[in-house]
Amino acid sequence: METSAEKNLLTLSMKLPTTVGTKQASRLSQLIEGFPVLNAVGTLEKEISSITFDSRKATPGSLFVAIHGLKQDGSRFIQDALKRGASAFISELPVHRLNELGLESGDTTALCVEDSRKALAWVSAIHYRHPSRNMGVIGITGTNGKTTLTYILEALYQTRNVKTGVIGTINYRYADFEAPASVTTPESLDINRMLRDMAEKGITDCFLEVSSHSLALKRVHALNFSLGVFTNLSRDHLDFHVTMEHYKNAKKGFFRDHSMEKQVINIDDPVGREIVRETGRPTLTTGIDQPADVKAEDYVLSESGSRFVLKTPSGSREMHTPLLGKHNIYNLLSGSAAAYFQGFSLDEIEQGLEAAECIPGRFESIDCGQDFSVVVDYAHTHEALENALTAATTLTSNNIIVVFGCGGDRDRGKRKEMGRVALEMGDFAVITSDNPRTEDPKRILDDIVAGVPSSARENRDYKVIENRRQAIEYAVAMARPGDLVLIAGKGHEDYQILGSEKIHFDDREIAAEAINQRMKVD
Repeated sequence: METSAEKNLLTLSMKLPTTVGTKQASRLSQLIEGFPVLNAVGTLEKEISSITFDSRKATPGSLFVAIHGLKQDGSRFIQDALKRGASAFISELPVHRLNELGLESGDTTALCVEDSRKALAWVSAIHYRHPSRNMGVIGITGTNGKTTLTYILEALYQTRNVKTGVIGTINYRYADFEAPASVTTPESLDINRMLRDMAEKGITDCFLEVSSHSLALKRVHALNFSLGVFTNLSRDHLDFHVTMEHYKNAKKGFFRDHSMEKQVINIDDPVGREIVRETGRPTLTTGIDQPADVKAEDYVLSESGSRFVLKTPSGSREMHTPLLGKHNIYNLLSGSAAAYFQGFSLDEIEQGLEAAECIPGRFESIDCGQDFSVVVDYAHTHEALENALTAATTLTSNNIIVVFGCGGDRDRGKRKEMGRVALEMGDFAVITSDNPRTEDPKRILDDIVAGVPSSARENRDYKVIENRRQAIEYAVAMARPGDLVLIAGKGHEDYQILGSEKIHFDDREIAAEAINQRMKVD
């Protein structure tokens, strides 16, 4: 799920390492060598001290790349960058428009290109000396499971004491550096900067979540992937992609258009089978239902985890995992296949899978000693909600109360589906706000209720409570011994976006407070 910042590409405010590579200037001619330039004004023989796509970060001698955002056109900020000292810029402006920028002094170099986003990725990779060529970068794409898979891969690689880094939805973390993620996949400049920083700190392998936005916006262009993983595809992000066909093609483009040595593909998903048919690189397929290279058989789901027989080209092994639900078996298969492809033994894979435990905001249990279960999950698509509710049924035979909402300023079409799934699979639903953003929360709630089965009745089968804190408190208060409360949608997020304001809000904290308050009363 992309955060709101994904929409505002020129407001990147991540606390990323800023000193990496800044002492090494690059020649502009070297940076742009090999990239198609439509027109150039000024000399290419100059030193570039840094690169930026945010005019506010331009400094003397820097190169400003004017990229198109979803709300802003970077070319509007060229003059601001020049005032701050930028000595060159790349844009998609035609030559005749350059005269409007007052470049008569001749000290500024202007490069006109067809695609400034590709240009940013190109010059960033060269400026930071192609860090992805000298380390193992595993790119993971798909609608669900990307974040969980990064944690599984970390656990697997730790069996070999390999130093790894992660760039993903929850945070960017490696060595002694950790920063909360403002977007799942940052801009190409920031990815290359972090990869270079990782390399200088001895990190040899990075697990990178590749969002569909990043593929459409060329953020992983010019990177080299040692391995790519496809998890699954279901409806999401249609506010951006408009159609499922466009969304699917963006995901498939990761395997079609990027440098990648190997791939791991879930062929239980029909899109995975399409990817296998349309690509020719070394592949390991995964699945439960299809005849895959790496397959799970005889799986058993329980309240303490799952067990299954892992079948690989080198043999089989019975696996035990604390991770819950069939959807996590798929994630474990992807992790196992990726490790197997990289030469891990079955012993190492078994050890790694057993070590993969709690993943922040992914079916995370909130246990304060109460006599009912409360779990928080990031499920924000109807398929993910279905997976979470299916996993919940393995934990209790009593009632399942689900608290959920849908994000504002996002795909309206999935709201009905989530309303349907929640009422069909849960025993009671509390429909509430997620991140309404600038959209009227009542309209979002109405969209969800429109998907509720006609047989359902308000107050008997569901209740609408706009305030999310009150909704969680209501669900916790109504739970009986043995019941399970599933709080879905925000997972690890520690904020809520109301209008244009981001406030602190953590489902896990609110749930714990509600449980403790109830236990005092009880």
